Amino acid sequence: MVRDARSTAIVVLTVFALVGCANRGPSTAAPTGARSPSAAASAAPSATASVPSVIPGAALLQPADLDGARFTPMAEGDSAHLRPLRPCGARYPSDATRTAAVAVQAHVVDTPGETPRVLMQYVGLHPGTAAEAFQQIAAAVRACPGSLDPGQLRWEVAGTADAGDESLFVRVSRRFSYGDPDNVVTPVTPAVLLRVGDRVTVVADLGWEASGGDEAWVLRLAKTAAERLRATA
Repeated sequence: MVRDARSTAIVVLTVFALVGCANRGPSTAAPTGARSPSAAASAAPSATASVPSVIPGAALLQPADLDGARFTPMAEGDSAHLRPLRPCGARYPSDATRTAAVAVQAHVVDTPGETPRVLMQYVGLHPGTAAEAFQQIAAAVRACPGSLDPGQLRWEVAGTADAGDESLFVRVSRRFSYGDPDNVVTPVTPAVLLRVGDRVTVVADLGWEASGGDEAWVLRLAKTAAERLRATA
């Protein structure tokens, strides 16, 4: 009787073991010829899990910087050539290293009744590779000046903004007929590309309808944007 009880127990334990294996899923054992990680390495947190993937709202320009105006998210295709600056239209190798991005705009009115200015800010997060991302974008601006031909944009490097770890001040122009064929206008969008740590940002005044942006305002806001980014790094 004792032997029968033991045999029964062995059968029961075997069944439970088989059920446990069935519920455990595919084996995670290392393939033949590979060294299995040590217990200490297995317990260590994944490097991927520690990569930053969030841009806090405090990293952006604030209503106090914009005469009380608040940002709203931009639609996916709006001003895509400025998010970040893409004069050549192609993707950058650094696009693959971006772990987070945000693009917002605000209608800023200094005095009630005045024509608003449309301020845009883009921020891309490139952990450990932001310097390379900045250089790729800056090189593209210099390599692809574009033109004022119909449907084209002209890109002009106008200096730096003296803001952030690196900066580039750019004028983006386009020519089109506004209202009637004889009324040809060439508004200019002033934009600043800058980097602070792992973040690359663009600050631009999109102007309003046929009017261009305010360069002095953009250059001033670029410095404030750099301070906001640094404070939340």
